[in-house]
Amino acid sequence: MIRPVHSKDFDELLQIEAQAFPKSQYDREELWLLSLKYPHTFLVTVSNQMDGYIVFRPDGHIISMAVRPHKRRVGIGTRLVEKVIGHCSGNSLRLEVRVSNVGAQRFYLNLGFRIKARIDGYYHDGEDAFLMERSADDTEDTN
Repeated sequence: MIRPVHSKDFDELLQIEAQAFPKSQYDREELWLLSLKYPHTFLVTVSNQMDGYIVFRPDGHIISMAVRPHKRRVGIGTRLVEKVIGHCSGNSLRLEVRVSNVGAQRFYLNLGFRIKARIDGYYHDGEDAFLMERSADDTEDTN
């Protein structure tokens, strides 16, 4: 089930953050601020526990997405991105991904994203990011 984030979700969100982003995880306050700013576009997927989340701006910028490591490669991330595609129909989608995160790059490439630019020193630890984008034409074709 995919639903908007609730305040009771933050302990599990912090666990997912620690597992998915050991170099640059959001803390509780940052997640709380994201939930306040994007109450309708901060989504979680839940089975027995929270499996993952995505938060995005209505204009199509994916701010963050993570899935528990043992729940990856079973379609959870794809379903989350499909929610964004449906919500942002007509808009290009874009996101940043670490240059070293080849797995995430492959995931997004398979969903129709393309690398558009390299952003020097994007992350707090100085690592570069790739700006990836999925055109509005691709977004409309999926619906």
